[in-house]
Amino acid sequence: MKTKIKPILIGLAVVSIVVFIGYALTRPDTPPEDPNKPAGSSKVSDKGSNNVYGKLDSPVTLTEFVDFQCEACLGYYPHVKEVKEKYIDKVKFQIRYFPITSGHKFAMKAAIAAEAAARQDKFFAMHDKLFEGQKTWEQTTDPQKYFDQYAKEIGLNMDKYKKDLENEDVVAVINRDLQDVTELKGEGTPTFLLNGKKIENPGPSVEKLSSLLDQALQGQ
Repeated sequence: MKTKIKPILIGLAVVSIVVFIGYALTRPDTPPEDPNKPAGSSKVSDKGSNNVYGKLDSPVTLTEFVDFQCEACLGYYPHVKEVKEKYIDKVKFQIRYFPITSGHKFAMKAAIAAEAAARQDKFFAMHDKLFEGQKTWEQTTDPQKYFDQYAKEIGLNMDKYKKDLENEDVVAVINRDLQDVTELKGEGTPTFLLNGKKIENPGPSVEKLSSLLDQALQGQ
């Protein structure tokens, strides 16, 4: 009996080791990579985007995290734009990226185009083009031709623009914004911060946004 049991025990041990190794190699310690992520998107920049407007040394900063394919962001867009001009000498405005790719398949491409424009100090010009053309480019199978046309219209150096579309640091900046808004528990777009703290959305109206900023300015 002893000579028969020993090989059986050894065989069971070998099977156990093989099963354990197989589990270790396949268990989901980390979520699978999104196959739609652009190349280099796993890298995280030390710094997020820096798209600012208005009075840069203001004690009041209104930050908006946007998704260029988001219908709600489009609803806010004209009101935020008007308020930016109204308070240009009083408030610092900041736009950061929050592409929600699970619902908006072109959101990351649009953010990349915007950040490529930012590398030539034309972020806000591209920002406006992307929102104003949203209902057109989101209906296509590939919106890049529209983004490239916007780049030409706002006067970008097209060689540099096309290189930046493939620059992994561009995607890294967007990913850093995503990381920051996730840590702030931003749950949808747009997400607003006032002086770095997340606030309830004030509502897509010039009056509501103005009231929010007036209160903040009076409190300084």
